[in-house]
Amino acid sequence: LGRKAGSLPGYNYSNAMKDAGFVWNEEKLERFIAHPDEAVPGNNMKPYGGLASPDRRAEIIAFLRSTGKQ
Repeated sequence: LGRKAGSLPGYNYSNAMKDAGFVWNEEKLERFIAHPDEAVPGNNMKPYGGLASPDRRAEIIAFLRSTGKQ
């Protein structure tokens, strides 16, 4: 949350993620967790196809928010 997509140093992001052009917020993250291929077409999250449960997505986002890391 609060970091430009594909910008964490030392990680091998896909070109799609590096070029996504947005900063992670809760709405973007929720959409990506639910449907990564729709949120960032061409990402390298295969075989992860998304998490259907809105409650589980909310739990993940709450955890990430609680870490305070950007």
